[in-house]
Amino acid sequence: MSQNQITKDVTQTLTGIFTNINTDRLTEFLVAILLCCIGFLIARFISNTFIRTVGSRFNAHQHLIWRRGIFYTIFLFFIIASLKEAGFKLSVFLGAAGILTVALGFASQTSASNLISGIFLIGEGSFEIGDTIQITLIRGHTIEGEVISIDLLSVKLLTQDNIYVRLPNEQLIRAPVQNLSKFPIRRIPITLAINFHEDIIKVREVLLDVANKYPLVLTDPKPAVTVTAFRESSIELLFAVWCQQQNFLKVRDEMQERIRNGFLSNQIEIPVPKMGFVDHPLRPLSNEDIDQYANAKEIIREPDLK
Repeated sequence: MSQNQITKDVTQTLTGIFTNINTDRLTEFLVAILLCCIGFLIARFISNTFIRTVGSRFNAHQHLIWRRGIFYTIFLFFIIASLKEAGFKLSVFLGAAGILTVALGFASQTSASNLISGIFLIGEGSFEIGDTIQITLIRGHTIEGEVISIDLLSVKLLTQDNIYVRLPNEQLIRAPVQNLSKFPIRRIPITLAINFHEDIIKVREVLLDVANKYPLVLTDPKPAVTVTAFRESSIELLFAVWCQQQNFLKVRDEMQERIRNGFLSNQIEIPVPKMGFVDHPLRPLSNEDIDQYANAKEIIREPDLK
């Protein structure tokens, strides 16, 4: 069926419906509208009932997918039935919808790309609703937040500053995404610098003792202290501890304070930038320090030879 034929059939169908309106046609329209409303209520009731019964086995992301899938599937059947009740030829409108979909696809390539990317994201399941993710965009800007919605066109995040962020699915497919809450435990790397003359063995013992005395730090995996680099006047260390995911921010904050107190108690110094003054005695200026032309009355110029 050609596009012109489909357009002609749609026009004839709409003309026949709206030019022959009588009491019977009004009744059919009212029945169609009532059928849509009933379908909406039934679809919502069935989807919610399914989630409350069987959905206890699913996570938040699967809850969202199943609820929407069941709702729109049932509601679509009621819409088709209501259109048929109102006298619309479904075959004609399905053909017109297909052509309209192709036209919209060419007109909105970005939306189509986001739609396909959303299908891949949902199928891959690299993160779920409630996870905390971090994405680095092309220009180096980093966004971190909790996933509150995964839709076909975009993913919605809620940052720690209570800011709502919408990320197109295409960017999530192209850019690396870090799922910070995928696993129950997380490592906290702390970079430290000590003076070059400090005893590394003593510093390691002090740091491990600080970690062992903090109850929120896990003993398995064990805390570790590693020498990472020798600087001009300092030694750089990496102190890594593990904690439960929900305690990450608290442990990262309080460990800094405990490390500082441990260094003060054991007289361990960290490199601090220093500024000093060098005193040079003044001496009288010699003739060589004075510009030979400074006190000259005349400057002899060579003749311009042409």
